[in-house]
Amino acid sequence: MLRLHTLITACCLLLLSALAASAQSTSGDSLFADSACSSNLCLRVVYSPSEKRYNMTMTASGGGAPIGWHAVGTGSQMDKSNMMIGWVDTAGNVVMSQRTTSGHDTPSTSITALAANLEHRFSFSNSSGTVWAWSFPLSASDPAPSTTTPFIWASNKNDNPAASTTASIRRHNAYGFFNLDLTKPYDSASSSSSASGSGSLKPGSNQNRGRRILNKRNNVIIAHMVFMIVAWFLLVPAGILIGRYGRTMFKWFPVHRAVMATAFLFVLIGFIIIVAQTSSSGGEHFDSTHARAGLAIFIIMIIQSLLGVLGHKTKRFNPSRIVHVVIGLGVTVLAIWNATEGLSLWSWGAPRWAGWILWVWASLLALAYLAGLAFLPRDLRQWRAEQRNSQEKQHHSLGLGEFLPGRASMSTKQGSPTHQPGSSPLQTAPSRAYQTYSQQAHAPGNRI
Repeated sequence: MLRLHTLITACCLLLLSALAASAQSTSGDSLFADSACSSNLCLRVVYSPSEKRYNMTMTASGGGAPIGWHAVGTGSQMDKSNMMIGWVDTAGNVVMSQRTTSGHDTPSTSITALAANLEHRFSFSNSSGTVWAWSFPLSASDPAPSTTTPFIWASNKNDNPAASTTASIRRHNAYGFFNLDLTKPYDSASSSSSASGSGSLKPGSNQNRGRRILNKRNNVIIAHMVFMIVAWFLLVPAGILIGRYGRTMFKWFPVHRAVMATAFLFVLIGFIIIVAQTSSSGGEHFDSTHARAGLAIFIIMIIQSLLGVLGHKTKRFNPSRIVHVVIGLGVTVLAIWNATEGLSLWSWGAPRWAGWILWVWASLLALAYLAGLAFLPRDLRQWRAEQRNSQEKQHHSLGLGEFLPGRASMSTKQGSPTHQPGSSPLQTAPSRAYQTYSQQAHAPGNRI
């Protein structure tokens, strides 16, 4: 019954979409059209080559009252996409807001594309469904429609913006993209009677998985993800825990240094390949929160490495070492958050449990580090003992200085009757044998 209800709903939505699209289009034109549906919305696009225009209709089930917001946009990603976001206000009126964004930031009404023509007379919301109708004029820089013309979509059924077209919206909780064949001739009769379109749906989170294309871009994204996860979820935590536990157990620094150097190499490779991919695809660098945070993390990691090299040459519990530890922990937490942020941007639509797994693993690592703080008193005792031993060695070496070879004692210098200032010890302190012989030689009757 549920599948039958879904099919009937899709048929009704496409029928409404076709009626609105046919009313928007000029009968004398050679038109091309295609449509596709997700579990959240349906999109129908009628392309008019003579007018250089997309006549678009977005439909959603339910209406007559707020049902959250729904959106579609041109292109295969949010960055610079020409979007139309629609919702229903508390009075039951449809609202349409043309927006765009840089990277993956919240879309704004500051658009650079040609202004859309809002078709309010063909837009409505009632118990049968909600329809938003408009047209996007195409500029000379827009790519020509093809058999796989990309469109993105997103929705948040739990967020009901205000009636203003500039009202703020919360982040989507479902998203994906369509590929529509806009080389198909438009047939209003067949469109009205069929619930099927050739458009293919690539779902995001919370959607059934569509076909995933393992192209060069996705291969690079996967490689970037693997290098960064290995670095920030395995190698860096291992280096931190070695530093925390190893201080009281073994000679930890060479192992810590080797692990962290390997982690930096992984981060460097992951950073280079994603920057190279962005350059080769003609994209804009560091255009999202994830990308900008990644750049900041990379720079901090370089500074952190230098602090580690220089700080190790200082004494334990030196302020530079404490700063090194604090920055290391902070940048690791930031990198873990940024990894989950990157998953939410991937067009394949990583499942939510993937981010949950990363946070659970990060929590376990945090508990392991906190448990290692129990060794801190022992670490302090060892450090104080080393300080005392070092001071005792210094005092001992100073005490032995009076008895070093080549130095005459004060008693010897004072007891020598022939001592002359500035003379050598052999001259001022002759042996007893020599003194006895000298006395005998000068005694009366002992002359030769």
